[in-house]
Amino acid sequence: MKENLKTIMKKREGGPSGGYTWFGVKIELLIRLAIAAALFIAGLIVSNSTTFMLLSFLIAGYDVIFRALVRIANEKTFGEELIITLAAALAFVINAGYEAAAVMIIYQAGFALRAYAMEITRNNLEDRVIQLPAEFTVLRDDEKVTIDSTDIQVDEILIVQPGDTVPVDCEVTMGESSVDLFALLGHTSNREVREGDAISAGAVNVSAEIRVRATSTLNDSAFAQAMAAVSDENSMPSAVETSIGRYSAVFAPFTIGICILVALVLMIFTSVSTEEAIHRALIVLIIACPTAMWVPIPLIYLAGLFRSLKHGVAVKGAAVLDSVSKTGAVVFDKDDLLSSEEFRVSAVRSDKLDPNVLLKVAAHAAIGSSRSESVAIVNAYEGIIDNSLIQRFEEIGSGIAAVIDGVVITMGGQSTMARLGVTIPSGEEGDPYTIFLALNGRYAGSIQLTRTIRTDAQKTVNSIEASGCDCIMLSDDTPENTRLIAAAAGIREFYGQCTPMDHLEKLQEIKERYPVNSVLYIGTDTTDTSTLDAADIGVCINGLRSPIALQTGSVVVLDSVADSLTDAVEAGKATRKTVRTTLTAVIVMKCLLFALSLFGITYQMWFAAMVDVIVGMAGILCSTSVWKNKE
Repeated sequence: MKENLKTIMKKREGGPSGGYTWFGVKIELLIRLAIAAALFIAGLIVSNSTTFMLLSFLIAGYDVIFRALVRIANEKTFGEELIITLAAALAFVINAGYEAAAVMIIYQAGFALRAYAMEITRNNLEDRVIQLPAEFTVLRDDEKVTIDSTDIQVDEILIVQPGDTVPVDCEVTMGESSVDLFALLGHTSNREVREGDAISAGAVNVSAEIRVRATSTLNDSAFAQAMAAVSDENSMPSAVETSIGRYSAVFAPFTIGICILVALVLMIFTSVSTEEAIHRALIVLIIACPTAMWVPIPLIYLAGLFRSLKHGVAVKGAAVLDSVSKTGAVVFDKDDLLSSEEFRVSAVRSDKLDPNVLLKVAAHAAIGSSRSESVAIVNAYEGIIDNSLIQRFEEIGSGIAAVIDGVVITMGGQSTMARLGVTIPSGEEGDPYTIFLALNGRYAGSIQLTRTIRTDAQKTVNSIEASGCDCIMLSDDTPENTRLIAAAAGIREFYGQCTPMDHLEKLQEIKERYPVNSVLYIGTDTTDTSTLDAADIGVCINGLRSPIALQTGSVVVLDSVADSLTDAVEAGKATRKTVRTTLTAVIVMKCLLFALSLFGITYQMWFAAMVDVIVGMAGILCSTSVWKNKE
């Protein structure tokens, strides 16, 4: 998870940002700014200040100049670094060296302030999602020892008191209690746990002391991996930020041309001096710098991603969050999302026995099994089980062999019956939920099972549809069973007897009916990845219990139900709204400054640079408004 907050000084290796930092700000930059500021002040005091101002300018901004040259050489494009460098260099030409130094110092100071604000804001966002204990009590050599949570190792025994938040994934080794997963899922979810049960990091112990064995470290827990996926800096660029990057690269030459035009117009058609005309044009150039526009965007998206994670949905990247906000259809397989682990008998078929007799025989044979299929068969039989008739019972693989009143009964799926040498008549083959039955080795009939609908299925469907999305169900079950499940869940569009290839074809048809990047497919860690890839966005559920789900889906619902997906949709909409509002405010401010500079009301370049920094900072500080924003 995040770095230990006790460590203020950090060493980050590699890359251009390597070096010692203080709350995200490079120490080397702070030292350079202090020296540059001292030289700037000295330049204001002495009579011949050009040398001091030039040194101040170079010390503060030599890396900015270098980046501008590298961008031109490697990318053949102009960026904001060139805008700042060019404006400052021309300021020296018109004997305004103090403005050149001031602009570069303000630009770099703004960079440092933004880095600081981003680090603090990121930490605040992480704390909004979850706060894990900094220390925890473990059992070492039969003694209770309090250690830093970052030092907890796998197989360490933790003592979890009522009210404690578990810092790592673990397994109960002693005691029974109830844990609340509110911090992980965004809604109260109390679960009873006992010896052998798993507990996720972030769960709060509610009722009694328990002892648990750590199955992960602080940084390797399922929730830590979800947070790492959400806050990955490489996933921050979005369509909006990319467009602003294009602005910086493509329109910078255009902006420079406009500034030249402004200077020429002022010199030819007005009475202002040449130096004043160039000065106003340089102010326009500073105003055109896009820093204030793109700086807040990553943190606004990060706030949206963390807001979604707060409600139990890990969205991997800003571009995915953009797509989630535009969701038009949510497609899923019945067994992945709506079916429970329990079955019911939907049909009994036999040409040789009365169906009730066949069900009676099957119930007597299955009474000794605790499998959910067997329980469904026993529950479907409304008569009394006569245990005296059961002479032998045995589970053979996934099937059952029993002797009932002298008759050998074998039950199981198609593969089990083939292994036992029982021939199933042509045309009688069933689906994976069909149980076949043989008497003394001869086929007698079959029992059709259907997985029952989850009790919260309708709530899930209603929640998704309430966010403006259509629910579409695919199923490999029979058309009739699919229809019944759909009716019970309140789903209007559904398709039965779908093979994996049918899933892909149906998804393609659905995508053609909806806007681009607006079709989600919800699955589990056992879902065919080709189906998840075929959708615009692949969503996996049950992320807390499945490392595969965390790695597979572009969106991962940490719970085993998908109704919290609507919170991700709302977070995406709020993020887009905040981005639009922020960009509008910045553009309005820049247009106002542009008008003021043309009329000579804004006299100083440093003032334009200062306003740009302030606006960028305001955008960063307002990024957390995503948590309150509603579309």
